[in-house]
Amino acid sequence: MGENRGWSGQATVDRLSRRSMLIFMLLALVAICTYLLLAGETSDERASAAEINYAGKRRMLSQRIGLLSAEYLRTQQAEELSELAAALRQIEDIHATLRHGDPQRGLRPPHSAELKARYQGPQGLDATMASFLALGSTLLRQASNGEDYRASAEALIHLSRGELLTALDQLVDLYQRESEASTDTLRLLLWCALLAGLGLFALAAFGVLRPLIAQVRHSLEEQEASETALRQAVEKNQLILQAAGEGIFGVDRNGRISFANPAATALLGRDSGQLGDLESHHAIMHGGGSCPICQVLADGGTPRRSEGQFSRPGNAADFPVEYTVAPRADGEGAVISFRDISEQRAAQAKLQRFQQRLVDAIEALDDAFTLFDSDDRLTQYNLRFTETFPLRGEVIRLGMRFSEFVRAIAEQQLYTVPDERLDDWIDERMAMHQRAEGSSEIPLGDGRWLRVTERRTREGGTLVIWSDVSDLKQARIAADQANQAKSEFMARMSHELRTPLNAILGFAQVLDHNGKTRLSADQQECVSHILLGGHHLLALINELLDLAAIEAGHLQVAMEEFALAPLLQECIALVSPQAADRQVRLTSADTAGVHVRGDGKRLKQVLLNLLSNGIKYNRVGGQLTLMLGQTTGGIRLSVADTGHGIAPDLARRVFLPFDRLGTSHGEGTGIGLSITRRMVELMGGQIGFDSELGVGTTFWIELDAATSESPIASRIPAPAAPAPEQPAPPALPCVVAIGLEAAETETLRLIVSTLRDIRLITAANLAEAHAVIAAQGCRAVVAEPALARQLLAELPSTDSRRPFVIALGERPLVHASEPRIHHWHPKPMKVREIARTLREATA
Repeated sequence: MGENRGWSGQATVDRLSRRSMLIFMLLALVAICTYLLLAGETSDERASAAEINYAGKRRMLSQRIGLLSAEYLRTQQAEELSELAAALRQIEDIHATLRHGDPQRGLRPPHSAELKARYQGPQGLDATMASFLALGSTLLRQASNGEDYRASAEALIHLSRGELLTALDQLVDLYQRESEASTDTLRLLLWCALLAGLGLFALAAFGVLRPLIAQVRHSLEEQEASETALRQAVEKNQLILQAAGEGIFGVDRNGRISFANPAATALLGRDSGQLGDLESHHAIMHGGGSCPICQVLADGGTPRRSEGQFSRPGNAADFPVEYTVAPRADGEGAVISFRDISEQRAAQAKLQRFQQRLVDAIEALDDAFTLFDSDDRLTQYNLRFTETFPLRGEVIRLGMRFSEFVRAIAEQQLYTVPDERLDDWIDERMAMHQRAEGSSEIPLGDGRWLRVTERRTREGGTLVIWSDVSDLKQARIAADQANQAKSEFMARMSHELRTPLNAILGFAQVLDHNGKTRLSADQQECVSHILLGGHHLLALINELLDLAAIEAGHLQVAMEEFALAPLLQECIALVSPQAADRQVRLTSADTAGVHVRGDGKRLKQVLLNLLSNGIKYNRVGGQLTLMLGQTTGGIRLSVADTGHGIAPDLARRVFLPFDRLGTSHGEGTGIGLSITRRMVELMGGQIGFDSELGVGTTFWIELDAATSESPIASRIPAPAAPAPEQPAPPALPCVVAIGLEAAETETLRLIVSTLRDIRLITAANLAEAHAVIAAQGCRAVVAEPALARQLLAELPSTDSRRPFVIALGERPLVHASEPRIHHWHPKPMKVREIARTLREATA
């Protein structure tokens, strides 16, 4: 019915348009005809006026010529003769113009028979004007030649006042009569045009408009009925909006919110007026060029469904929503319906945590774990599985059958199976797998043994666990060999070092306590140094013999608070002879009144070791400086030498036991720094070093300060507290590897393959890494330490999108190491440890 009413109204409007166009065309035709007629008559009217004007001028000039001739007869002045010549030329021009016409001036030649008769013939104006002009020319010539001109002048005056004047007056009257006749014709045409226009208007009013007005009135009544029905429909829709549980709001083409239902205002925390005052919908949601609402407003098309974050005013946090954007049919905006999915997200997060705990539990297993479904297809495995069976990534894949896996590892000769028995062995292995009743041990080709345990699941699948039992078989042999080596080492050190050292100490004590022979002061000082150094060396030997106890965690330290100055003086006194022998200058900071917490005996051993190394590896004539500094809540002691320095590639080997950094000469066995680090760590401190080739090396240790007030706190400025890091926003699940070797990359790829919805992207350089971080939103970066530092230096410290950075290398034991590196992982890569770290970083 509504369509019929719409069609009727449209037909009425179409008829009105067609008839109005017809009337308009008739009016336009009448107007054009009237214009053409009036234009011609108006042109004739203007020409008549111009002709009357010129005829009047001609008459006046004829009289002026007569007056000038009479005046010249009386005065004979040359000026009057010149004016007479000019007047004659002017009247001649005007007469020629009236006689022949001038289109530029709007003048016509004589067009009526009466005018032509007045100009032509022996008695016409042309002959009279010719006689008049000839008399004027004769007068001018005679006056110029000095001849008698009186007769010519009198004849000219007589003609201008008589016959010529009469003829010119008659012509002026004739021009006026013809102009009046033209004016009457023009007036008649105007009346005709007016009557024609009134007739057409009457026809339009009564013949066209009146019926159409009736039809329009009928259409308006139908429209009013349609509007009533529409109003009722709007009220029903309003009730639906009011009762809807989902939030619904509309936006115009500019993105401004035009309406919102109560559910939307409640969820958004704003009433309808506040929502309407917002500049655009971006005030309540995060968006931009990829905003689905903006895309629908720009392109239209079908409704779009998406998820996002909507915001509430104040300090309330954003909440996740699922919303649908539907374009309006008229293209003037869109309607958005949304619902809060916070509870759904929380449930998903809870489920994901449960799944992650399960994955963590599986990954924490020391055994290889796999799960096959009821179709005997691989559905899940841990990282230990890929370590146990190091096959290519395309061989081990989710969905492969157990039979395919067994054949693949057999063909790769991971098991000790002869080629001629391959098929039989696979059949036997499959039969055991189908039974899934217990455990069995299988030898590997590299000498290892695996215990295979298989169990059925409730869903009909199979759980398979491979346990490496090779270490159990070799553990006793390895333990016996280690104990024997330790016993031999301790026995040799006790016999080779303690015996001669006890003899040295005995003879020194004899010299020191010999009452028969008095030693000089210098000799007594030397004997004292021998005793002091010998006792210290004996203590070092005893501690060296306790290396096994250190590794086993049996060595104890006696923590106490003590003054630092006496201990430093004693250490300097002990190493002074060695420094003098090497011509190394010793300088020490003022430590008066400074107290630390630690084990004095162990700290003395640590400082003597560092000072001895600083002298031993210094250059001849160099300098060794003992410096004091303060850290947050502690004291730093630094020993700086001016030696050759340590190469960066050797830095990670400095604290390894029995490693002399590739040197074949020099003193010591290479365990001093290893024992030193363990001593410092047992006292709750830290040790590290800074080195520069060709400049020198500075070893430092950090210990806790004594709980009592220490004067050093007033002399050394405390370092600024590090600024708290901003939490990074969630990004796409991606791990980026930078500058790793091929084997490391492949191992890392296997690790990442066990993580849920995580992929590995390798970057050849830092530029590619930055592009991936910006575009992909990576969660973690694994790189060499130098590349990790450079990457962090190029990333803003306040950037919330900074990924979790893992430096693949030995952590530098220097105080100024990069604090923004989240995790240091030594080489070779420990698979389970880095897998656990990546799971935490990408969760």
